[in-house]
Amino acid sequence: MKRLATGLAALLLTATGAFAAPNGTDLFFGKNYLDTVQPGTRIAYDYKHMASEEKLGESFDEKMELNVTAPPEDASKRIAAVDITRGDRHTEAGPFPTMNGNPISLVLLERDVKEMAQLTKGSPFYIRNRVRDSIASGTVEATTFDYAGKPMEGWKLTMAPFANDPNKEKLLELAGRRYEFLFSDAVPGGLYAIRVVTPKADGKSNIIETKLTLTGASVPAAAP
Repeated sequence: MKRLATGLAALLLTATGAFAAPNGTDLFFGKNYLDTVQPGTRIAYDYKHMASEEKLGESFDEKMELNVTAPPEDASKRIAAVDITRGDRHTEAGPFPTMNGNPISLVLLERDVKEMAQLTKGSPFYIRNRVRDSIASGTVEATTFDYAGKPMEGWKLTMAPFANDPNKEKLLELAGRRYEFLFSDAVPGGLYAIRVVTPKADGKSNIIETKLTLTGASVPAAAP
């Protein structure tokens, strides 16, 4: 706690002395995390999805890679594409503009919305809107985590979009789904991890759990 007080807290005090924490919208959409990423960089993530019952879908592991490119004549015109590998299967998402957040977080949220709509037979538009509303109203707090053997300072966003939803009974146990995101300007791409858990009604275990974790980045060698 002392290190946090002299680290993030010292840097993020406003002129009036108030702690200037970002909100969820700032973290998701307001930061240009990829502006300083060199074109040709590949940012790698591990993704794990666990379902406790067959009716909830399959469990699997994936490798995800965010590839940042730009025209040779203008590095500021960056775009990003996501490569997804699951066993022998390979899919892609994008390309995406890079001026608002990290596209990986949006890809995973859209996947999450689709899963919930399929399992509950509900409207993906309704679910998507509740998730987006929750990003703006979620809880943000300063945090630390380890990356590449070093402690990093960043922000944790937590949210439970359906906890107080008037239609949550239609979502069954999925109404208890909780999200946690770790962001930091100190790591490649600005996004370190995402964890989404759907607990059983008794809270003793999870029926669905997913986790994305940044594993590293490869930067192209400088021209001689």
